[in-house]
Amino acid sequence: MEQARQAASTNDNREAARLFGQTINLAPERRNELLLEYADQVAYSGRPSDAVPLYRERLADPALDAANRERAERGLAFALLWSSRFQEAIPAWEARLRTDPGSDEARKALSDALVGAARQAGERSDNANAMALFGRAVETAPQRRQELLPELADQTAYAGQPAQAVPLYQEALRNGSRPEDQQRRLRRGLAFALLWSGQFPAAMPALENELRGAPDDAQVRQGLAEARAGVERGRAQAGQSSQAAPSQQAPAAAPVSPADAAIAAAREAAGRGANKEAASLFERAISLNPSKRGPVGREYADQLAFSGEPARAVPVYREVLARRDLSPAERQQATRSLAFALLWSSQFQQAIEAWGDILQADRSDAEARKTLSDAYVGAARQAAERTRNADAASFFRRAIETAPQRRQELLPEYADQVAYSGNPAGAVPLYREALRDGQRPEVERRRVRRGLAFAFLWSNQFREAIAAWQPLFRENPRDEEARKAFSDALVGAARQSAGQARNADAVNLFERALAVMPGRRRELLREYAEQVLYAGQPLRAIPLFQEVLQRADLTAQERRDARLGLARALAWSGQQKLAIPVFSEILASNANDVDALIGRGNALNDITEHKAALVDFEVVLVLQPSNVEAIRGAATAERSMGLPRAALARVEPLIAGGDRNPATLFIAAQARREMGRPDLSEDYAKAVLVQKPGDPGALTLLDQLYLERRPLTRIESWYARRSDDLGIWALQASHEMTLNDGLTKLGPQARFLRFRGGDFPSVDIASIGIAGQHRFGDHVEFKSSIFLNFEDELRRNRPDGDDDQDVTLTHETILSLIRSDLLRFDLNLARRYADEDTYSIVNDVLANDFGLKVLVTPDNATRFAAQAIYSNYSDGNERVWGQVEFAKRFTANPYFWLGARYTAFEFAEVLDNGYWNPERYQSLEASVHFYGPLAERWWFDLQGAAGYGWSEPGEGGFVSYASARLNYDFTSQVTFALYGSHLLSYARSSENDGNFDTGVDDEPFSRWSVGGELRIRW
Repeated sequence: MEQARQAASTNDNREAARLFGQTINLAPERRNELLLEYADQVAYSGRPSDAVPLYRERLADPALDAANRERAERGLAFALLWSSRFQEAIPAWEARLRTDPGSDEARKALSDALVGAARQAGERSDNANAMALFGRAVETAPQRRQELLPELADQTAYAGQPAQAVPLYQEALRNGSRPEDQQRRLRRGLAFALLWSGQFPAAMPALENELRGAPDDAQVRQGLAEARAGVERGRAQAGQSSQAAPSQQAPAAAPVSPADAAIAAAREAAGRGANKEAASLFERAISLNPSKRGPVGREYADQLAFSGEPARAVPVYREVLARRDLSPAERQQATRSLAFALLWSSQFQQAIEAWGDILQADRSDAEARKTLSDAYVGAARQAAERTRNADAASFFRRAIETAPQRRQELLPEYADQVAYSGNPAGAVPLYREALRDGQRPEVERRRVRRGLAFAFLWSNQFREAIAAWQPLFRENPRDEEARKAFSDALVGAARQSAGQARNADAVNLFERALAVMPGRRRELLREYAEQVLYAGQPLRAIPLFQEVLQRADLTAQERRDARLGLARALAWSGQQKLAIPVFSEILASNANDVDALIGRGNALNDITEHKAALVDFEVVLVLQPSNVEAIRGAATAERSMGLPRAALARVEPLIAGGDRNPATLFIAAQARREMGRPDLSEDYAKAVLVQKPGDPGALTLLDQLYLERRPLTRIESWYARRSDDLGIWALQASHEMTLNDGLTKLGPQARFLRFRGGDFPSVDIASIGIAGQHRFGDHVEFKSSIFLNFEDELRRNRPDGDDDQDVTLTHETILSLIRSDLLRFDLNLARRYADEDTYSIVNDVLANDFGLKVLVTPDNATRFAAQAIYSNYSDGNERVWGQVEFAKRFTANPYFWLGARYTAFEFAEVLDNGYWNPERYQSLEASVHFYGPLAERWWFDLQGAAGYGWSEPGEGGFVSYASARLNYDFTSQVTFALYGSHLLSYARSSENDGNFDTGVDDEPFSRWSVGGELRIRW
């Protein structure tokens, strides 16, 4: 309420009315207290019709005090006046004036009401009533006499009292300050008033003067002809009177018959312009003597036509024209008179034919051309009244073609009918042409501007309509029609923008429409909320959709649409967990609602619930197999589940069918990258940028692909210490170059190992080598690393005690067959040192491995692996090794895996050549892996396993392994990592020398290591 009063004090009446209405809705018990203020603001905000019942409701309260009653009566009187309910406004203001006779406000308002009622009466041709009302308006406010005189004179003349109109026109013309166009209209009115009142001598010069100003004006021309005929008749009658005086003295004068007397009286009445009287007298003469009908037929028809009964004159003229004894001149005159009678009696189709024949006979007949044009105009207006707008437009066009000089005069009406006939776009240039005429009165210009504005609106040229309606609305904010049309234009433009995906523009336009007509909020709120959502402002859209859903009168479809919008707004603002239940509410009512299924599927994808998302998308694809959005959603779910081939299989048919949607192409790009095909991933990413330049996802992907192709240098150093006192220090470096669009990697590598500690031989190994990788298509990958090792054995357990230097070749080669997303097979060939123990190194014991690994990944949250390796040792020993592993992921980003693995191996012989080789060993362990981002630029990786191991010979016991790694990204190209690990096994002794004496070797074996790695991409 306080806000409403504040708005009212600043004349923001529309806002004040809205706030008062809201206050009354919130507190209905205060309605009587606030009703008067509410009514005032409704009236002042341009809705006086809506204020009338409010004032009347307040006045119906018998307990209303005198002061407020007077205020309510005054407000009601103004509301009636402003809403053009003049017949009701007149008694209201008369009562106000009786209460306070000295009130200038009441006197002026009563005069306004009388003038409004008079104009309404004039529009419906109730001229006598209009004359009386204008007279009362002048009596009520005499100071307005000069203002209202022209209209009073017109209505007096049209009411059948042209003689009384003459002095009014003359008085009005004495005011020299009137505009020229108004003076011209007054002079014309005076000329016709003189004619209609039978003052032919005075009418003749007035009409001649008008004809000089408008040579093609058929009405003036006809009026002038009548005036001249009246003057001639007057002269003839005067001559007859002067001759009759001496003859009256003649003793043998023939008696005059009653019919002749009536004819003479009729001609006398016609001479003084009393056409009705003349017609009546001619009728009397004919009834007295029917034989007189032929001789006076044309005169009788003329008087009928001139007395305002042209329809009755038409059959008389036809009767005259049916006479065979009619002279050509008389026939021509009668034909023309008939054409005029048809025109004046609104028989426009027949008038068009009649005037068309006349013009056909004489193409230079300007009057016929102008009158034919008038007939077309009359037919057009008649058709317009009957809402046959296409016919009306056609008649106006023909009127303009007949009399091109009338084009500017008729353009507004022609344009109106073109617009109303369903061709508003065709009306636009007509309205614009009409507005280019600088001679139009301002009132008519406003009407044309309004017509143009409607034509823009109806032809869906909403931007132009906004520009046209805005100034009209500003000129008169109380004009409800302009307000509604301006709002419609804004809404239409908003919907156009929405259809063109220019959502931010649509939001702005909807907001302007609601500011112009707040009452349309209910109608437009959902559309507005959707555009706010699609414009990238989902948080703003949430309360708007909630407001829609609070309404109790929503249909089932409206409620569903609002829920869908709310769910999308929640999902797109990152509140997927709140959005999913809203999507589910929709699906509870209709399990096959495609939009809700897709929305929930996308939300589930966003929170990494990819399996559930895939279920929703699969339901959609059963209902609509070609639904592209569902295909993309399913592909996204599968790719995120670690099934890039399945994802690619979904989108490739779309791409092959010509789908160049950036979202489709991006899924293919990501899938190809995850399949190990950076070359094809790059092609798809570039295709995304062709369709959507600047796409951030595609740019990021390309940056990653280009970064991975940069030369990579790795420098790593670590130190390890075993429980048997052997210490190992390592330094290694490599440089990798990427070729063939990322499919081939190749580069040199070097390594230095130093073994020291206890009774172990001291050994240094310097290695150089090469590493390479190549991808063959989608299914085969080859990877190999080869080292040439230079061993420097400083002390050796041999009788001569000499140092020894050996050169060995070690390698590891893996050939991978990637059958599908589910299956991967790795064939492994390797030559390696038997152990990191230096006894095995100085004894030159090497092992050759032949292995097969099968990796089964139903999705990226589940992993099964089985591996088997056969090893042949250079000392003649053999080993068969196998491992089965299962792991399941429970969270993502950070990632948390739990798993289990079983390991077993068996040696052919138990030897003491420096490597640990029990006859049999097996272990069962539970594993955990936890990794992900720690903070900006920091990443962590924690791994662990623990279980029980059995060794034979030896003993069983607890076994465990733990590692930790911490990465820091200096830039995207430079990364540094620190790491450490620890291994503990009670199934292996720290003093194991190969004899497996359990009585002595009772300490568990352990090993820890720490290290760091620097990676630089150049």
